[in-house]
Amino acid sequence: MREHLLVLWSLMIGCAAAPAASTTDRPVAAAPAGEPVRADGDASSMAPQATPKGPADAGSDRPDESPAGRPDRGREQEPEEPPPLPEGTMVLHVGSSSAASLGQDLKRELEKRGIRSILKAKEATYIPQWAGPTMGLPQLVATHDPDLVIVNVGGNEVAMADPSVRAGAIKRLVKTIGDRPCLWIGTPLWKRVPHTGILDVIRENCAPCRYVDTNALVPGLEPASDGIHPTIPERRRWAKLMIRWMQHNRDPHGKRPWDFKKELELPPPEE
Repeated sequence: MREHLLVLWSLMIGCAAAPAASTTDRPVAAAPAGEPVRADGDASSMAPQATPKGPADAGSDRPDESPAGRPDRGREQEPEEPPPLPEGTMVLHVGSSSAASLGQDLKRELEKRGIRSILKAKEATYIPQWAGPTMGLPQLVATHDPDLVIVNVGGNEVAMADPSVRAGAIKRLVKTIGDRPCLWIGTPLWKRVPHTGILDVIRENCAPCRYVDTNALVPGLEPASDGIHPTIPERRRWAKLMIRWMQHNRDPHGKRPWDFKKELELPPPEE
């Protein structure tokens, strides 16, 4: 009996001292490929946590937002430079003393840009003279075959009692020019000279020539001592502004080198 009790006691002590089952004996859930697995089998605590991308994180679809590459939305885009005037073309400029006042400096500006220019001006001439055979406009057009004709006449008719009687002569003059681009440049108006409306009659009847309003293009044009022609510096300013007007309003996509845009406007002011 004593021997049996000793054996039973030994067995009980051995069971109490047996080590606890190892956690590694438990099955471990497989982690997704490429993620580390902890010894305790918890893969989620070691896997990098992906953060959903918002609109600001879509780097491949956005411009560089670094200080060096960030678009400067505060600066306005500078206006594009107009294309140069058509080099190698011919311009015929005709008219009274107004044509002479503008034409000499305008001729120099055109020739600096590789454009040939012919100026035919005569003082104290009137619209009917240029519309008929007196001034030889048909021969000038036939001889020089200009790509652009500039008409500068009407200044001697600003005070006439009924300027509407010039409508027919204006149309005849324009018809003489033929099917080619044409500009009719209005004469400057002076404070000491009354204006009864000839510029309005020209504007209404000079199509297909395009009318250029000198008094809007060159406001405050300063007259010389005679009160009816600009000073020498003002003539230069007038010519340069006419160049800017032509650059701004010429249609570079037109069928002819000197075609103008459908809607004409003043060029932006110089900075």
